[in-house]
Amino acid sequence: MLDDKDVRQVVGEDGKRYSVVSYAVDDGDGRIRMGVAVDDGGWSAFVPLVRDEIMMPDGTFVE
Repeated sequence: MLDDKDVRQVVGEDGKRYSVVSYAVDDGDGRIRMGVAVDDGGWSAFVPLVRDEIMMPDGTFVE
């Protein structure tokens, strides 16, 4: 999945339908930058919930 993105429609525990976009890209020196954006198709589509993390080669995350 490196340098690619995945788009899915999922149903949450609350019964709402959500769009989930996830990606992973090579960040250099063995690090991987991973990101996920989630919205419910309403106003949150303009400002989705976004989480972005960097994973080191040993599996730990940069804080």
